[in-house]
This record gives sequence, C-alpha cells and structure tokens, in this order.
Amino acid sequence: MKNLNTIILVALSMFLLSSCTGNAVYLKNTKTYTVTDPTTVQLYSSMNPSVSFEVIGYVSTYTSDASHAGDQLKNNLRVQAAKYGANAIIGFKLNMAETGGGGAQGVAVRYLP
Repeated sequence: MKNLNTIILVALSMFLLSSCTGNAVYLKNTKTYTVTDPTTVQLYSSMNPSVSFEVIGYVSTYTSDASHAGDQLKNNLRVQAAKYGANAIIGFKLNMAETGGGGAQGVAVRYLP
C-alpha cells in the first residue's frame, strides 16, 4: 500500500508540474513608480536604447507549455515589468526549447523625463 501511495503521489506531481509557468522579479531598489499598461511596455534586445532611463530591476518568466510559448512569455514579461512601472525591457532574451517550453528575461526600465 505504501508503494502505491508513493506511485500515486509521484504521478500526481508529474501531472501538476507538466505545464508550469513562473515569474521572478529582482528589484534594484525600493523606489515605487506608477503602474504602466503592459501593452505599452517595449522590448529591446539592446542594453542601450536611445532614451534616458532608470533601472527598476531584473524580470524573468518561464513556461513548460508548448502552445504559443513565445508570445505567452513576452506577454508575461510585459505584465511583470508593468506592475513596477516599467516603460521598457532592455537586454530582452527569449529562449525556446525544442520541446516547446522556454523562458524570457530582461532588465525593466523607466524612461526619464
């Protein structure tokens, strides 16, 4: 009976973890900004956009879901950055696995006036 319970627990854990999504935010400081609209957060692969900015922090997201993972990751990253008042994400990187999952990360920044 103990082995059966262990097998059920492992199978249930594998099922629940088979479509995981997660986010991480590492803030540079405790300064707060007005929340921005996620649809306006721009993505730049460059670390040097042509406007002055202040670094808010590092944002990342991942998913193991194979369907539309690239768009989902970009949207998740924008939502996370917007919560902290970001206007853009610089140093944006999108990493996709052949199995369909992947991750995205970058540095959330706020434009200076």
